[in-house]
Amino acid sequence: GWSDSGEEFGDDGGQDTRPPTPSISGDRYTVGALLGRGGMGVVHAARDTALGRDVALKELQPELADDVRAAARLAREAAITSRLDHPGIVAVHDVGRLPDGRPFYTMRLGRGQTLARAISAAASPEGQRQLVRHVLAAADAVAAAHDAGIVHRDLKPSNILIGVHGETQVVDWGLATPTPEAAARW
Repeated sequence: GWSDSGEEFGDDGGQDTRPPTPSISGDRYTVGALLGRGGMGVVHAARDTALGRDVALKELQPELADDVRAAARLAREAAITSRLDHPGIVAVHDVGRLPDGRPFYTMRLGRGQTLARAISAAASPEGQRQLVRHVLAAADAVAAAHDAGIVHRDLKPSNILIGVHGETQVVDWGLATPTPEAAARW
C-alpha cells in the first residue's frame, strides 16, 4: 500500500535513509521522499520534470529486482489501474523501467492522510461521523471499478486517501483482478 503504517503522505518523517535516486527514465523524474512501502513496492514522491508536476512513483522493491513474477504483478497493477477513469480512483500517468530494469509507474500524488489515520485522530463520535462521506466516496469509486469489471480485493482504511481539499481516492490496486467477463474484453 501507500503507507501501511497510516502515516501522512508527503512526509517521510526521516524514514528513508538511502539517498534519493537522482533521475530515472532519462531525466524525466527526480525521485524524492519515501511515501510508503508495501510487500512488493515502494512509493516515492517524484518530480516529473517534463510536465513540471509532482507525482507519486511506485517501483518494485530493489530486493525483488530479479523476480519476474513480482515485476509482472506491478506492471499488471499499473495496467488495471490505468483502465479505471473515476475521480475517486488514483490516476496513472506513466509507466517505465528504472536503469536496473525494475518496472515503475507514476500516478497522481495524494497529499493528505489515509482514512485509517483520520479515524485514529477522530476525537469524538461526531468527528468519526464526519468521515462517513469518505467511506461513501470510496464505495462510489469501487462501484465504478466493479462496473468496469475490476475488483479491488484489498479495500481498507489505509488504502483510502483523504486529500487536503477533502477529496477521497482509493489507492493500491495491487491485488485487483478483472472479472472473467472483463478479462475476456482485454
